[in-house]
Amino acid sequence: MEQKFNVGICTFSYGGNGGISSEVPDIREWMIPLVTDASRDSRIGVIRVWNLSDTPITMTRNRAVLMAREYGIDFLLMVDSDMKPDISSGQDSAAKPFFQSSLDFLIDHYHKGPAVVGAPYCGPPPVECVYVFRWQSHQSLHPNPDFQLEMYDRHTAAKMSGIQECAALPTGLIMYDMRAFELTEPKTEDDKPWFYYEWKDRHAAEKASTEDVTQTRDLSLVGTQKLGYNPVYCNWDAWAGHWKPKCVGKPQFIEASHIAAKMRQSFEANVESGTKLVQFTNGPKVLGEIKRAGGFNDLGMGLPDSDADALRDLIHGFTNKHGRAPSVVEVGSWAGRSAIIMADAGATVFCVDHWQGNKNDSGTAGVDGDAAHRVFLENTAKHRAAGKITYCRMSSEDASRHCTLGGERFDIAYIDAEHDYESVKRDIALWTHLADHVVSGHDYHSFPGVKKAVSEAFKGHWVTGNVWSASV
Repeated sequence: MEQKFNVGICTFSYGGNGGISSEVPDIREWMIPLVTDASRDSRIGVIRVWNLSDTPITMTRNRAVLMAREYGIDFLLMVDSDMKPDISSGQDSAAKPFFQSSLDFLIDHYHKGPAVVGAPYCGPPPVECVYVFRWQSHQSLHPNPDFQLEMYDRHTAAKMSGIQECAALPTGLIMYDMRAFELTEPKTEDDKPWFYYEWKDRHAAEKASTEDVTQTRDLSLVGTQKLGYNPVYCNWDAWAGHWKPKCVGKPQFIEASHIAAKMRQSFEANVESGTKLVQFTNGPKVLGEIKRAGGFNDLGMGLPDSDADALRDLIHGFTNKHGRAPSVVEVGSWAGRSAIIMADAGATVFCVDHWQGNKNDSGTAGVDGDAAHRVFLENTAKHRAAGKITYCRMSSEDASRHCTLGGERFDIAYIDAEHDYESVKRDIALWTHLADHVVSGHDYHSFPGVKKAVSEAFKGHWVTGNVWSASV
């Protein structure tokens, strides 16, 4: 006979210092269909839902555990009043529903022993920290261990997937196997409860750790000793939103700042004012940093006037036909010359480049990527300040994927990255579906691979100077 598990759902909709109940509507909009679906799950026996509207939160979380025991609950789901569960659902193809995927994991894990699964989420702006922790040390083979908790950085967290062990995590949306609380059960009056705050001073005037971090951290440490495994897990496929006061969602790559204009503007406002131009020295291809009063540094990859004219014609032709200037994604921007030409012609240009050089062009050999990126920043500073040029520093494939996930569209895709046949063929495939009107590119006559890839992909393309174009 199939084992049945009793599920408890406790919400903490405190407001007015506990005098009233309040929560964001996202909670009930998520819970109502969840309870309906869960009631049809043959593995679930009883579903019990209750609310605790009081402060402090340490007290109500501890009370929730005792009530769950009284109700005979096997798995306890805690939901805070400021959460938006499953925020990535319908937007990210890899996203999974927190309740169902976590329940499946806990049931599969049940005969091994207790486990806890929490949803990742971020803190409030201006620094939206990821509230999931791992252990880190400052040096290896140290006689006095210096381990401490470290938050996952936003870039790493955005790439995580699956249900994986962690050192500690938040409890705004978390599901407990109730047996886990036995591991850190307070036995005497001097023992700390399951949930408690840690303070930086004896006056308890500044928090050192909140109740969720202390509880899951203690559980991770004690569980590892008593069970032989870490029972604390993060469900990286089930990000939750966090209203603080805006709804803070899953981190986005800072290089993919085009997805949200506000992030883009914020990012570019933080470019260091002391950025310097760099240029080639005589002799070996080594970049030296020097100050220059002005001018344009092309990093050894000049653009002929005929090709510059072709780019202007591309932008002006679109504007005349559609009655508005186009949005352009340029794949392979290097020093920024082409982007500036298109921006001066009226376009808004989103530049994609890893600034690691081009294997097909000797002009980039030996160039330091960070130095090349600084040249681009200096060359395009005026246009970026005006909002005409934005950028992300990543590969063509990664940028295309993030544009696709972010629902980004462009009027024109301009391809000028690697120039071998396979690379151009790949870039055409990656970016054509994101271009609404024209796919274009450079070096049609300079590299046989470009000509072959373009001719195979677009039978009706046209070429002006060294610039190729095709309607989509």
